[in-house]
Amino acid sequence: MYETHFAMQNHPLAISHFGGLAGYKLGAIGALGQPLLCAPLFRSFVIDAFMGANGSLSSSAMQMHTLEAEIALVMKTDLPIRSDSAPHSADDVWLAVEAAAPCIECCGRRTSEEVAFSQAPLSKFADCLSAGGALVGRHVSTATILPDDLGAQCSASLDIHGQQVAKGCGALCPLGGPLAALTWLANHLNERGLALLKGQVVITGATCKSASFAVGDQVVASFSTLGSVSLTICA
Repeated sequence: MYETHFAMQNHPLAISHFGGLAGYKLGAIGALGQPLLCAPLFRSFVIDAFMGANGSLSSSAMQMHTLEAEIALVMKTDLPIRSDSAPHSADDVWLAVEAAAPCIECCGRRTSEEVAFSQAPLSKFADCLSAGGALVGRHVSTATILPDDLGAQCSASLDIHGQQVAKGCGALCPLGGPLAALTWLANHLNERGLALLKGQVVITGATCKSASFAVGDQVVASFSTLGSVSLTICA
């Protein structure tokens, strides 16, 4: 699966058509006997509203099937393999994070619904863990928050047209919180000869999610310690 992801992110079309690697998504807790899984995110499908990016995410183009309220972490510095080959600690990783931000992930697929229904789990995970696109909201500097502010005390919700359809908290992210999940990713990439890089965005797993949406819906993901971000579902 990871070889497939690596081939995708290094294919010439990944840069010419998809803008290159923007970062990673995390999810699939406990799948394939692993604590969690990761997959690449491509720049053309990550809209960072705080950084002035604009655009829309087409539900039909990505065959969107689920919306997730997630916490995004933006890297301030690279996290290469340590000189002593020891794993990065959570403290090391937090120092390398520039900001956290509210995020809506739009999960989709590259196959038809009929094909997806017949696929084995590994084949579905190879499809970038259903990464479709992501909208990232206002960046909150790590100088003003602590890792615990993103865990159990960070309540989360998804609203559609002002009605709450799902709720959760940061502790529902893989491994119990965004920083723990990001620390896993940093060390996992190092084990594969890769590294998190400055400017990359990592969306750290669902705090809550919903499949109850339609074209034209106004979706808001809200977090008690980060604020909110909104998205209108486009055709």
